[in-house]
Amino acid sequence: MSRNPGDARNGGMLPPPVKYHPAVEDDLLTGFRHPDGRPGELRGFFATTIAVSLVVWDLAFSLGAYHTVFYYRLLQIFVVCAVLLLGAVVLRRHLTVRRWMLTILAVPVIWVAWRLIVPIGGHWHTAYHIIDSVLIGLVLVTLPITMWVVARIVAPEYFELSTLRLRLASAGIVVVVAIAGVLTGQFNNHVVTCQDFVVAGDDTPANCLNSSERPK
Repeated sequence: MSRNPGDARNGGMLPPPVKYHPAVEDDLLTGFRHPDGRPGELRGFFATTIAVSLVVWDLAFSLGAYHTVFYYRLLQIFVVCAVLLLGAVVLRRHLTVRRWMLTILAVPVIWVAWRLIVPIGGHWHTAYHIIDSVLIGLVLVTLPITMWVVARIVAPEYFELSTLRLRLASAGIVVVVAIAGVLTGQFNNHVVTCQDFVVAGDDTPANCLNSSERPK
């Protein structure tokens, strides 16, 4: 009787190899598509939380590193509000939108119109910047309402989560990401160098770390 050379170990009494089959597959790898009926709403939980966290991180890091909101973010807010405002006007016979909501959506539009119409500088330079700062402040103050409206439209999965615990968990994760973003931006010299900002095409924060300053 012939014997496989590999069976010589342990007196030829080794058991045949057994392929490992986990009892439960990895939910993240399978996208929560288990045949045992795991809740598909968790896909909405992660999709919404990741999307919002990416936006919040960018804003928070900029606030921490530069102590300001970049102009292109303000223009993105303008685009969103302009689309909502124009849509509400065009579809007014099919929608119910309160006047106070239209007023909020109009704030970024008014700010952009102000910058397009009124020239910068001149003998009223100070007054211009005061009015401009007030308009920008109003844009930021009304931003939570705008974000709420956008979330209701583009991320309905969040509001369809079956429990308050899931919704609070998602919001809590976003808050943690925001705090981490501000701290990382504020202490960017512990994470990246001035050269990293330059390579990315960004301005260098006041406290960025030059490569020559790295400890050796």
